[in-house]
Amino acid sequence: MTNVNCNVKMCGYNEDSKCAKKRIDIEGLFAKSKIGTFCQSFKNPHNSDILVSEMAKEMSPEASPVKVKCSANYCIHNENSECIAKEITVGNENANYRSETECDSFKAR
Repeated sequence: MTNVNCNVKMCGYNEDSKCAKKRIDIEGLFAKSKIGTFCQSFKNPHNSDILVSEMAKEMSPEASPVKVKCSANYCIHNENSECIAKEITVGNENANYRSETECDSFKAR
């Protein structure tokens, strides 16, 4: 499990700069830096068909730690498609879409 800091203001899972979702997916199969990564689990409740009540089912009562699935094969924190870092940060505070987010903690192998 990983403590996930979230700087993405518009994500519905962001609670006091911590991720409150039980499990997130970080994508970036061919990423060589944080720029090629994004949080697949990002949800902007203002731009989404998903209801806030449905999102609440995916949230834990306390924000972090979170199980992080990761496809960033070139990141040192990825072990068997799971993030093994003790703490990561999902960034781009002004993101409105998942493609605008990034894993600020990406470190190349």
